Amino acid sequence: MTLPNGVFGDPLLHVRLAHHKRSLLIDFGEGQRLPARLAHQVTDVLISHAHADHIAGFVSFIRSRIGKWPVCRVLGPPGIADNVAGFVSGIHWDRVGPRAPRFEVTELRGDCAQRFLVVAGQRQPEPIGVTAADGGLLFADAFMRIRAVELDHLTPVLAFSLEPNATVRVRSDRLTESGLEPGNWLTELKARTLAGDGEALIELPSGAQRRAAELAPELCLIEPAQTLVYATDLADTLANRERLVRFASGAHTLFLESTFLEADAAQAERTGHLTTRACAEIAAAAGVDRLIPFHFSRRYERDPGEIYAEIVRTCAATFIPPELRDSIGVCDAND
Repeated sequence: MTLPNGVFGDPLLHVRLAHHKRSLLIDFGEGQRLPARLAHQVTDVLISHAHADHIAGFVSFIRSRIGKWPVCRVLGPPGIADNVAGFVSGIHWDRVGPRAPRFEVTELRGDCAQRFLVVAGQRQPEPIGVTAADGGLLFADAFMRIRAVELDHLTPVLAFSLEPNATVRVRSDRLTESGLEPGNWLTELKARTLAGDGEALIELPSGAQRRAAELAPELCLIEPAQTLVYATDLADTLANRERLVRFASGAHTLFLESTFLEADAAQAERTGHLTTRACAEIAAAAGVDRLIPFHFSRRYERDPGEIYAEIVRTCAATFIPPELRDSIGVCDAND
């Protein structure tokens, strides 16, 4: 996980799924253009809201999607399909033909998810269906689920939760010790283990069969899922706090804005942002394992240590950049 624009630049979080040639982007503020190799791996773009510092970088991304690439999913609040279509329709696409960029856009609308298809060369989003969005569920596949919750930033915004499924890893040392040859049977073993189907018979290379429940403890290591929650641009209101604490409860990592120092709380209230204190209190109440504060106001660029010092007083799980740890006199809890 990286913040390509840093903690002071426009919000943009890059999440690369381990063991998959697949990346997700959360928000798309303007910054350095994504390398083509990375842009081509992006399967999902999650947009919290359409303020310029959260979506302006999408224009350069459209160009990188020219070619025979799979449809890219875009998830966001109501109206995001029109925003994406607006960017796309502002470009003349007379020469791309079947290589035109294509986006499947999903908007969270209450308890429903409205889906649209946006294709370069077509001026309007094409509605393609409505599905239930129980618990804010916007997408799920064999590897992960993506959920969202609506918060208030003096305009609706979404916070996102990435919830990978547990994974099963075969221990190569145990496999060697067992004398068994690797093969497709290991894929079957991992799938049955994840499904909880311990009674399933796995055919070994020798032709013998053993139950998955017998083989898994000998050969496999189950790695539990680690949920990531991302929330930015939200007012410090009781309703926002309650919703976000409930949404992020027990998450492994929370990316949460901390735009203003506590001394500038009046400015935070006027603009619908969090202070360092609010950020820390929300993370502590949610019981997250790691807090990564970001989206700092540029007014503090000369002394970012002051931001971290205020946050860590309330939330010991705060990630602190190594170069700042000595200056603020604390250790990173995640070392």
